[in-house]
Amino acid sequence: MKDANKDYEKMEELYELYEQKIYYVAFSVLNNIQQAEDTVQETFITLYQHLEKVRSMNTQELKRYILRITKNKAIDIYRKNKRHELFLEEYQRESPEAVDENIEKWEQNVMSEVQIDTLLTTLNDSYKQVFKYKVFYNLNYREISKLMGITEVNVRKQYERARKRILNIIGGTANDEFKAL
Repeated sequence: MKDANKDYEKMEELYELYEQKIYYVAFSVLNNIQQAEDTVQETFITLYQHLEKVRSMNTQELKRYILRITKNKAIDIYRKNKRHELFLEEYQRESPEAVDENIEKWEQNVMSEVQIDTLLTTLNDSYKQVFKYKVFYNLNYREISKLMGITEVNVRKQYERARKRILNIIGGTANDEFKAL
């Protein structure tokens, strides 16, 4: 029971200290009140799931950790919004037969992203994050550098190493599906 009280107290402390900051970061990415609030909630769920790790961090590490979680959650939601908008635009332009065909293509693309996410589990966290920002979010090296707090040169190198590792895993050559990587 004491552990539950400690967990509750720690989460309450984190909420009081960081809720507004998390909200502002999420809102700056999403420009949507409800989605920013959802991001706050998802961030605190993640923090609760990693509470032991959170307890071992100093204040500066904790701020960076929370900011990284928040940015990632907000960018994920932003990406889903964009994908949804594109899907709706295509749907409205196409005939019913073409829409069915586009849905199949969209499902195949989702499967490809799931497969890529599985491949990314072989990378360390920093390489994985750089790779996701570059490929999924289409950010340039400068933007990634600012988000992660590392140099552009470091971002380029991590991306190249991540890309090579993934290409080696999928067969060593750039398959049609992965040429964009």
